[in-house]
Amino acid sequence: MTDLLIPLASPNPATTDWVPLGNTGSVPTTQPSVRVNRNAAQGVTTGTWTAISWDTVRYDIGPSPHFNIGNPFYITCQVAGTYAISGQVIFQPNSGNNQRLAAILVNGIYVANNGYSGVAKTVSVYDRIAVATTVKLNVGDQVQLAVFQDSGGTINTTTPDSTTWTPELSMALVGGQQGPPGFASPPTYATTLPASPVDGQEAILVDNVTNPTYQWRFRWNAGSTSPYKWEFVGGSTYRSAVTTNETTASSSGTDLATVGPGFVCPRAGDYRVQFWANAGQTAVGCGSYIAPNPIGGAAGSGSYVPPALYMCPTANFSGQLSGWGQFLGMASGVTLRLQYWVVFGGTGSFSNRVIEVTPLRVS
Repeated sequence: MTDLLIPLASPNPATTDWVPLGNTGSVPTTQPSVRVNRNAAQGVTTGTWTAISWDTVRYDIGPSPHFNIGNPFYITCQVAGTYAISGQVIFQPNSGNNQRLAAILVNGIYVANNGYSGVAKTVSVYDRIAVATTVKLNVGDQVQLAVFQDSGGTINTTTPDSTTWTPELSMALVGGQQGPPGFASPPTYATTLPASPVDGQEAILVDNVTNPTYQWRFRWNAGSTSPYKWEFVGGSTYRSAVTTNETTASSSGTDLATVGPGFVCPRAGDYRVQFWANAGQTAVGCGSYIAPNPIGGAAGSGSYVPPALYMCPTANFSGQLSGWGQFLGMASGVTLRLQYWVVFGGTGSFSNRVIEVTPLRVS
């Protein structure tokens, strides 16, 4: 006969560590995960990183959706934690040059990349690139897949078939203590920001919903003492470039024959700007300047954007000018435009001119 065990009195809960069994409520019953792909071919321009635009959701599991078709370049974290992220793409056959790359980005920052470089291409061979990483994400972090090729022309990605969903991007929470869920609905994606936001609300501002040149994610901070309560929390940098080589002998800030590059301020606020150009001079001792100037308005007090300058030690000398700074309190509609000076005689030439703008906070 089996001995019976007589239970003792229940332990004193004040002096005994209790180990909970089962789901205590701090971990959702479903693990957040999402997988998206693209059903149509997408052209990838040579020599530049191109974000894949997704059009199909394979699955999307979580307290709220990770993917919003109105913001097709991203999947967005809804529950804080550590995620396994993977993506892949297949390029159509092309023998031009030797680089085929793919990268995973979080909030516009590269966190993993993979691909081919220095390998001779064969026109009949498809190039399949896969990239994966594990990274800690916060609620609202945006994940995307970008690809690169240097064939000298545009190469299309392949469309899905019976063996692959490429291009595709997926992520899944891999465990650990989870953070709070995200908002019940995805942030808005539009050319304007919400008119009556609440504290902590997020929105994505673009200049064009179908073909944006920037995507800026903002969070409303109701407790901010600044008049600009939409605070930038992630997204791409606006970039404009003019490659044409053009000249001036002007000793005051002036436009070249091809005006710019420039940026039209979409909302009043504080902005960070970077700029650079290749420059050359014809005379010994002359100097070249470049600087971004507000056109049609002025930046507020506290702005600091000094011009980039170098002096010419010999005739026909060339080099690169670069600089950065902040425009504070810039008004909506002001054009921020790169302009040019040449001092102490001679003629200056300028090419490969670039301006990049990132918001800090806006109205």
